[in-house]
Amino acid sequence: MKKRKILIPMPRSRFYKVVCKNCGAENVIFSHATYPARCKVCGTQVVEPTGGRSKVINAEVVSELG
Repeated sequence: MKKRKILIPMPRSRFYKVVCKNCGAENVIFSHATYPARCKVCGTQVVEPTGGRSKVINAEVVSELG
């Protein structure tokens, strides 16, 4: 299907389930985060915001939600 015929485009952003490398806790983060997200258990920074898609630094992406 051509791009101009799509009435409602699908969003390019996603939610990710990540596992912290320090403590092993699972966290849910947004792919285009504008604020540095931290682990809920140990408090290390998991996401570094950039101009567009955020960079996962101290975690490993387990799955993509939605």
